[in-house]
Amino acid sequence: MGKEVGQIVEVKGVLARAELYELFPPYIVERGKVQVAPRINSYVKTKVGLDVIICQITGEYYDENQRGKFTGYYLKLMVKGYFEGNKFIQGLRLLPMVAANIELLDADEFKDINKCSDEQVFSIGNDIFNSHQEYYLSYNSIIPSHIGIFGNTGSGKSNTLAKLLFEYSNVIRGQSNAYLLLIDVNNEYGGTAICESENKTVYQLTTRKNSINRIPIDFSQFQEDEWCLLLNATEATQRPVIKTAFKDSKTEDEYRELIVRMIKTGQHALIKSMQYHLAEYISGISEIFWHSKNEVFYVNMDDMSIYSNEEKFKRVYDQIQVNIPQTSLKKFLFKLYFATSIHIGYGTQYEFISPLLRRAEKLVNDFEKVFEDCERNIFNDTNIAVVQLANVNRDMIEIIPSILTTHLFNQQIENKDNNSVNKIINIVVDEAHNLLYEDDTDSRHSRITLEAFERAIKEGRKFGLYLWIASQRPSDISQSIISQMHNYFIHKLVNPYDLNRIRKAVAFLDENSMNALTVLGPGECVISGTGMNMPCFVKIQQLEKKYRPNSENIKLFGEGGILKRGNT
Repeated sequence: MGKEVGQIVEVKGVLARAELYELFPPYIVERGKVQVAPRINSYVKTKVGLDVIICQITGEYYDENQRGKFTGYYLKLMVKGYFEGNKFIQGLRLLPMVAANIELLDADEFKDINKCSDEQVFSIGNDIFNSHQEYYLSYNSIIPSHIGIFGNTGSGKSNTLAKLLFEYSNVIRGQSNAYLLLIDVNNEYGGTAICESENKTVYQLTTRKNSINRIPIDFSQFQEDEWCLLLNATEATQRPVIKTAFKDSKTEDEYRELIVRMIKTGQHALIKSMQYHLAEYISGISEIFWHSKNEVFYVNMDDMSIYSNEEKFKRVYDQIQVNIPQTSLKKFLFKLYFATSIHIGYGTQYEFISPLLRRAEKLVNDFEKVFEDCERNIFNDTNIAVVQLANVNRDMIEIIPSILTTHLFNQQIENKDNNSVNKIINIVVDEAHNLLYEDDTDSRHSRITLEAFERAIKEGRKFGLYLWIASQRPSDISQSIISQMHNYFIHKLVNPYDLNRIRKAVAFLDENSMNALTVLGPGECVISGTGMNMPCFVKIQQLEKKYRPNSENIKLFGEGGILKRGNT
């Protein structure tokens, strides 16, 4: 039984007011036990018959009469739920009664409020207002859920994300049906961050040259609609070219005949482009030139110019050889050129299609630097894959995550057996505002990325695919993504736009919790969502230094400082 501290004096719906018997010190010691005195955001209980109602303290004040005489100390209370046996149930089935006593909670009752019924739990941290109380989260409630971690720079959101990843990585090691894909925008999760280096596969990508280890992906599985999106193909003139390329099954001799037709019909801009980009696969056309005045191709042979409309030019046609590329990427680009020629024959202007070819050439060039065209698994016999994007160009920062998300989502759909999910994949995006922003300029790549992640967060749960994001600017992230989260870990936020986005999107937070967001200290956060009975104020445990991401503030002097103290 808890210590009686006061009495209910007023009830107005879910709000109540209680008068304290006396003004208590911060801690109450009775029979050698230390209890935290009533304070804002802590809990008290009151009874209606045998039923126990739990109220949260939302305010404190003392009152005076008109003569300035002290009349009492009071608490503002809000009803949060009730106990049914040892189980806490959030809701309003019962309300307090005037004149009923209020008591402090027993230690076991505090634990029961956010008690995990599962056996498999992990410690996340301690209560901000009572450091003796520890919070535990259920793997079953947290891991298979969409999670949002938000907070200003230096508020501790990276440690919170790393803590969740660290705990989960320990239990999935060696499992064959649980995986983590971490999109690392700032290259902070290499080395021993979150787990030992041998227990994860790290892809340190760059578009300046071929990456040391490229991401394995089977480009032969790409559909024409995916290429249309990636290349931002126009509906009327460019999408038909891509569709023609996908249906193309010509032999090398048929490609050769098509080149001959290009030369005879004077498709000079296309031939010039093929001479530069397909020289590795087409021989015999490098010495062919365009005569702009006569509008005809020619070659210099036997000290004279021979034009394509002359009989002697047949010798040039006979020397043309075609070798179809073997890799999926080059084969796609190869077929795109010939599909362009076919559509020019239909009357389409080359100027309308040439931007598609330029985009395709750049995209294929970038893809070859960061992707390996093969069927190997991205996790490479580990449970964790880290994709580092700090050294890739802007287009690839957005395209790579969207491709991987779409690819893994499709795998999960294919793997779903008889309406049962037998494999779980968590896709984690740190610094998510760099990827999942709503772009007013309607950038094609940002739109593709948003579509991939919005599909994952709306439909992924049915197929065992979940999204975790961490960001310092929730106001920049798509409203659709934030509002679909199941659990939120919210650190200090002060920007009014960020606070407003959280207030609109997070239905689990009450106004009391919202008001606390601007004054939280480093490492402190409000946890709310389906994994908790009610919002909890928690000081997140800090990981051992070797497992932390490389995101800590630079220290100038002292141990670990980058500068030496000079003479003073």
